[in-house]
Amino acid sequence: MIMALPILLAISVPTGCHPIQNEIILARDVAAVVPEFAPVAGDFRLGYVSNTGAPRILRGADLQRIASNQGVDVLDLPDVCFALQTFIPGHEDIRTAIRQTLADVPGIASAKIEVSASSQHPAPMGKLIFPRTGMQQASGSQPEILWRGYVQNADRDFPVWARVRILANMTRVVATANIPSGKPIQKNQVRLESCEDYLLDESTARTLDEVIGYVPKSLLRAYLPIRKTQLASLPEVAKGELVDVEVFAGAARLAIKGKAQSDGFKGSTILVRNLSSGKDFRARVTGKNQVIVGDLVQ
Repeated sequence: MIMALPILLAISVPTGCHPIQNEIILARDVAAVVPEFAPVAGDFRLGYVSNTGAPRILRGADLQRIASNQGVDVLDLPDVCFALQTFIPGHEDIRTAIRQTLADVPGIASAKIEVSASSQHPAPMGKLIFPRTGMQQASGSQPEILWRGYVQNADRDFPVWARVRILANMTRVVATANIPSGKPIQKNQVRLESCEDYLLDESTARTLDEVIGYVPKSLLRAYLPIRKTQLASLPEVAKGELVDVEVFAGAARLAIKGKAQSDGFKGSTILVRNLSSGKDFRARVTGKNQVIVGDLVQ
């Protein structure tokens, strides 16, 4: 759907010029001003106008010669001036376009979109679009993002840009005290707080489930928001733990106990010690303290 563009932001064409929506001047554009030119095929191309909105004058003598070449006899045609109708996207235009792009993002309808700067070059009239692919990655440390978009016109896409902040009422997880690294985070070490924050920031932990049970990579300071990049998940198997081992040899299946000789995440291969023989073997981690091997271990 073509969005409505504020009339106040439209760039008026020079006095005496006729506005057109596309950069190509067609015979039908001239015919709309000079009816005598109507017998010329409407889609016949007569030239171009500048995408800056500068005027282009077609001389009457040239138009008469073109008409004659097309088998149309006309006399005393006037000069005709055309200019591309342009506009400068305003802040409200930009906010509307961004809301359309982020329509599926929860909270976007009530979010506050602040535009601190935007391109000021006149653009052809058309639909203003800010695609997700043109958006700089948002983060808590970089709240203002550069977003590149374009005006979709029949001739081509005209580039535009804007610097924006998108704020919404959200939650985030903060530490209630300093949390040392190396040990899983406990429920009493964190809390949720409400805040106005950056809607597109995916680096900040927003729920307790994203934090509790995870291990800090370094010291987490009290009362500061916790970022996902500061955390590491616990391995399914920890070095020194007893593990359930499923051993398969053809149609035979054997369940034994083993002792993990290294940490392991699901899908990884670790060394496990057979508690009976004292021998180490390789096994694939399948779940919490569970591993599997394909051959019978003696």
